[in-house]
Amino acid sequence: MPKATGPEIMATAIAQKSKPQVDVVQSDLLPWLAGIDLDLYVPLDKATIPNLSQLYEPALIKDQAGKQIMGVEPYGDLFCLIWNKDVFAKKGWAAPTQWGDLTRPEFKNQLLIPPGTSTYGMYALIIQARANGGNETNIEPGFTAMKKIGPNVVDWSDTFAKMSQFLEDGTASLGFYGYSGAIDMMKRNLPVSFVIPEPTYMSPTAMGIMKNSPNPAGARAFVNWWISPEVLGYRAETYGNTVTNREVKITPAAAARLPSPDKLAKMVEVDYFTVLKNRQAWMDRFQREVSR
Repeated sequence: MPKATGPEIMATAIAQKSKPQVDVVQSDLLPWLAGIDLDLYVPLDKATIPNLSQLYEPALIKDQAGKQIMGVEPYGDLFCLIWNKDVFAKKGWAAPTQWGDLTRPEFKNQLLIPPGTSTYGMYALIIQARANGGNETNIEPGFTAMKKIGPNVVDWSDTFAKMSQFLEDGTASLGFYGYSGAIDMMKRNLPVSFVIPEPTYMSPTAMGIMKNSPNPAGARAFVNWWISPEVLGYRAETYGNTVTNREVKITPAAAARLPSPDKLAKMVEVDYFTVLKNRQAWMDRFQREVSR
């Protein structure tokens, strides 16, 4: 079920709960987790999906009791700031180095940020909360910062294609997005550069098998293939994904493009279940107060 965003994917999966038309559901982790509470997925086991044994333990998504594997995180995308080098050089602007740079006054009508209804937009809110003394249980500093940032957003871009186009043609000069998107733009020789500010944040991709799916055996075979060293090695090489299979081998050239172990060591874990409980209220408020 190809959809543009995680919430759209999950809305489709939830609508099919009584009679699934798909076998595997994959989306950003945050919206995907709601499927556990809604009893959408079947448990996974290493006997029928042997490549589970090759994944790092944090990549195994457990039920709330911590006993059954309900899904996996095959890879993730680190958040970053991407900017148009030509515009910055012409304006004489200093390159961004920290999350708080989104509030710099010179970026009036220059910003691209995904909407609050998307996973990336929700991370923007959380990151700004943490950058300004808050966190997931104290989100108010995030809204305060986003209200300052909001008026300077040219477009609340909900797709990578739109963000890429706007950064290329100069409609905007600075965007909040994922590392793999920055790598893709640079491969296409767009005039962009990027920075992964500290602390480092990652949005994992999650996948699971629908309960009562049409082809459960095929679904297990597909998940086993998708988390294999071959597939995840390809994703690391081609898309710059941070992958979770410890048996993956990549070329030195790909390793040089990927975030350093030091950068990954400074990665912050988000309290996903707290976010999930508050997400709808935060999305509604974001649309009402920030992106109106």
